[in-house]
Amino acid sequence: MVNRKPIDLLAARIKLRHLQIALAVRDAPTAKEVARHANISESAVSKTLAELEERLGFKLFERSGNSRRPTAMGAQVLPVMEALVARARSMAGIIVDVRSGFQGSLRVGVATDMGKLSLAPLIHAFNQAQPGIGLDVQTGGFRAMAELLQQDGLDALVCYDDHTLVSPELGRLRLAPPQPLVVVANARLSPLASRQSVTLHDLHGQPWCKPRPGTMMHAKLADLFLRAELDLPPRGIHVSDLLLTDEFVRSTDYLVMLPVAAALRLTAGLDAVILPIELGAHNPPTIVVWQRAHEWQPPLMRFLDFCRHRLGQEAASGAATQ
Repeated sequence: MVNRKPIDLLAARIKLRHLQIALAVRDAPTAKEVARHANISESAVSKTLAELEERLGFKLFERSGNSRRPTAMGAQVLPVMEALVARARSMAGIIVDVRSGFQGSLRVGVATDMGKLSLAPLIHAFNQAQPGIGLDVQTGGFRAMAELLQQDGLDALVCYDDHTLVSPELGRLRLAPPQPLVVVANARLSPLASRQSVTLHDLHGQPWCKPRPGTMMHAKLADLFLRAELDLPPRGIHVSDLLLTDEFVRSTDYLVMLPVAAALRLTAGLDAVILPIELGAHNPPTIVVWQRAHEWQPPLMRFLDFCRHRLGQEAASGAATQ
């Protein structure tokens, strides 16, 4: 068992000012510059640095001509100190917000049709439960949204599960399980709507709202026809917006492949029907993903806790109805 007493004692003796001065020494060309920016004397800079190194038990810097450079041990701990100082600044910002009554903001991206369907009621309920948190919901392609998350442009991303999102740096929470994929057609205009059975060859000859190349759903559609030794249907358009796709299906004879939950929403008004063909394909689970380095921030913590609570309620409700 690890003896935590020396760790706790050392943590209690290291002050934020120690870390700030150490980082300033690392980044400034001279002690004089450090002193000027910190608004203290050069002797105070040297004294603070010496005090920190005494408590650490090793030197952070070594002389290199007229300048200093990190020692081997210093190079290991200085990035950690930088992260702690940055977190302290974030905490100070949160405290200022709390004083003013502002509860922070949350930037949520969505990169899937199922994500849009899952996120709308979730965001509505969260907004009712946490009205003081400002919400910014953005949509876009998976690659662009995932890159935005990694660049700190988003706090959380709702998307289909993907192998590129499996990383120790990322937290993941499943929002919806995999769903069967079905084909939806206009109930009046599609010549396939009244069929008792439909084949892949029948589907291939019709106009389609096809997913954009490079997306998961595009790959699913291509694989579907490949199994029948067919190329993608030549007729139709590429479209990635769920609402625009809905309008095409409601007003034209275009076909679309959707997760069954999205299809049932579209067919509820009797404008569209699910065609009688078993595709044998599913979409991946829908997940929310975030950077673990930021999960301590209050708005994100509250959102994730809210998601977990809702999932627990849904699981309990499902068990009660069985």
